[in-house]
Amino acid sequence: MNFAQWQSKCAPAAFRFFSLGRHALVEALRAAGLKAGDKVLLPEFICRDVLASLHAVDADVAWYPVAENLEPASSPESWPQARAVLAVNYFGFPQPLPPFRAYASRTGAVLIEDNAHGFLSCDEDGRWLGMRGDAGIFSIRKSLPLADGAALVVSNQAIAGSLAEPVRLAGRGYSPRTAQKARLRAIPLAGIAAANASTSAVRLARWLRSGHAIPPSDENAEREIPYPPAAHSELMSNLASLDVDGEIERRRRLYLEAETKARCFGITPVFSSLPPSVTPYGFPFWAPSDTTLKRMRSWAKRRGLELISWPDLPHAIEQRPAAWHRRLRLVNFL
Repeated sequence: MNFAQWQSKCAPAAFRFFSLGRHALVEALRAAGLKAGDKVLLPEFICRDVLASLHAVDADVAWYPVAENLEPASSPESWPQARAVLAVNYFGFPQPLPPFRAYASRTGAVLIEDNAHGFLSCDEDGRWLGMRGDAGIFSIRKSLPLADGAALVVSNQAIAGSLAEPVRLAGRGYSPRTAQKARLRAIPLAGIAAANASTSAVRLARWLRSGHAIPPSDENAEREIPYPPAAHSELMSNLASLDVDGEIERRRRLYLEAETKARCFGITPVFSSLPPSVTPYGFPFWAPSDTTLKRMRSWAKRRGLELISWPDLPHAIEQRPAAWHRRLRLVNFL
């Protein structure tokens, strides 16, 4: 199956492509008719840069709590009133939608799936993630080694009719080095070593220049989207060459390898099993001792993968995180 065939299977009311998922969310909120001062209901466990999309339409944020199983920690009857509600498919695993549908039915809120992690995943009923609400946000660049790339998928006909015209593709992309590093990694035999050496060199140069090997979180991340909406000029040709079945198989194989290694190290995965319909974004787990974490990081590096913390919490939540927020780590499969 190629990308065009996958797209035809989805058959939503409308597709729009963007550079970043934040622009896709902006367009979803605008098309849904949100006005200045309207509230958008977000989970307390989310990246702070999502708030920039709300800021772009002058919307306000409201929160619902998230439990350690990454599902809502309270009944939707207790959630504050909002014009739109975001359901997050964390790490490509389907978020159960009944609480969100109940909330949308009661309040009239637009239901948006944040499917930044869930490209090519289905739920247990075979429905593609990102297609189950009124609209879905895809951050394809987080799953594939692209210079950038995101999509807004709209299933609600009323919202689809209010969408702006598609943005013309243009430029080299938000992060052209991502695609360059992927080409390095693909070199037979020496690719992983070359990619690791390139990353180390870039981080050393950054540390010498700024004192930070990895860029710190942008203090303006909650207010500004750092790149124009247009995706890079080669996005569609890159997607046309995607082997969908091969990418699904690659990610599932990596997950099972990581899970096996993690259990050998005494590490507990966030999810107890990998459902047959899930294409995982990465392998999330609960951080153990520093020594064990180093062993998992070393394994990931040998496979050409990176172990990261996720997410950079919004400032409002960072001041009062749940005890488990800081324990989550991720082997990223990009």
